[in-house]
Amino acid sequence: MSLDTRPPADTAYTDVDGTRIAWRSQGEGRPLLMLNRFRAAMADWDPALIDGLARNHRVITFDSAGVGASDGTVPETLEGAADVAMGLARAIGLETPHALGWSMGGMTAQILAAKYGDGLGGVVLAGTTPSFAVDGATPVPDEWLNVATTPSYTVDDMLFLFYTDTDAGRLAGRSSLARIGGGDPVAGATPKTTLQTMAGQGVPTRKFFAGEDGAFRMLKDIKVPVLVANGDRDRAFAVENSVALAKAIPGAQLSIYPDAGHAFHFQYADRFADEVTDFLKVA
Repeated sequence: MSLDTRPPADTAYTDVDGTRIAWRSQGEGRPLLMLNRFRAAMADWDPALIDGLARNHRVITFDSAGVGASDGTVPETLEGAADVAMGLARAIGLETPHALGWSMGGMTAQILAAKYGDGLGGVVLAGTTPSFAVDGATPVPDEWLNVATTPSYTVDDMLFLFYTDTDAGRLAGRSSLARIGGGDPVAGATPKTTLQTMAGQGVPTRKFFAGEDGAFRMLKDIKVPVLVANGDRDRAFAVENSVALAKAIPGAQLSIYPDAGHAFHFQYADRFADEVTDFLKVA
């Protein structure tokens, strides 16, 4: 099927260091900047999670450089992606926003927290990993990577990538994809970014995994409050990686969700939104 991937009418555009960045705002309260996963655009966030977070925060979703409705090219490092995120926050006048990063966005958020901690509140790292150079972290399985990098996704692909192979997991996955797709799970599963974006994001992600960018050395220097959260059966980043990440960040809290995979925060959207809100109240 073909999918209309044009951004909705309420999408705003702001120049960030010469690149036009697309973003959206929902809710009121202290800003919460959302950093997205590999191959995802703004439309790939589950509305249930965004609605839940927007009850207490001004939620800012955006397409980074070279992604979705934004111009430019994907930065060659995740530090570059962190610079885009903070550049947008400053350009639109966000004062000490919180940040929530999922998967690749969580890797970027680690760098954001270390580099720009003085300009942030709390940071939530969801379904993500430290560099595999960190003690206790294990690489992404090849089977998962092979599916994640296919040209297009089916509903079954998305269920494999993001949910558990249980009745509860499959039901949660289909329900989330339907919400994302406006009632159509196939539309929810369909990639909304280009293969060029995927290739561009693969470069900095591999550098991060291997520790070539040195980001893992910055974890000990993070001073902002951090919540690390994941599902107990994440096929991409095993729960041991979340444990390793929480141990590497001073004072980090750890939260693990049962019978849940890489998109645990969509499966448990209301519960996770409440947990994030409670955590950020004191950040």
